Amino acid sequence: MAQNDWVRIFREKIQGLGLSDSWWIEFDNNINIAQPGWENYIRNTFARFHCSQCRHTWASAQVPVMFHMKLDASQGSGIVKVRCCKQECKKCPTPILEQPQISSDNITVLMDKLMLKIRKKCYKENVEENATGFIIAGKLDGPHESRHCEGCQLGICSRRGDSNS
Repeated sequence: MAQNDWVRIFREKIQGLGLSDSWWIEFDNNINIAQPGWENYIRNTFARFHCSQCRHTWASAQVPVMFHMKLDASQGSGIVKVRCCKQECKKCPTPILEQPQISSDNITVLMDKLMLKIRKKCYKENVEENATGFIIAGKLDGPHESRHCEGCQLGICSRRGDSNS
């Protein structure tokens, strides 16, 4: 996951809103529950994973991405913090959490949806959700396995507690 792609796409999308406030985006692997004054948005996306231990690869359409956003109107600025949930390899005896590889196309879809949330939650605009879907590239490897999903461990995954886990 190239953070510069996220920053570039975010900047393009936020500029397209024509806001007078300056916004920036940063990655924060420590965010979980939104703190007072912050708005929270969680969206699942499609991603690929590569195990750094055994080189196994897999795909998942259940990868939670957590956004925390805050507008400081008095300063004319806003910030979005992002956390992409990781997954463990199901083939390794002692797996580690691996970073998701999210395509630029799916980052763009996430950013489009985020822009609507910024307008709705930070600017109180009445906006319609868009139905743009994520691009699933490749074969999915079976049911979601909660024990290998960081989002499930954090209690934010929409699939947590699945009987197939």
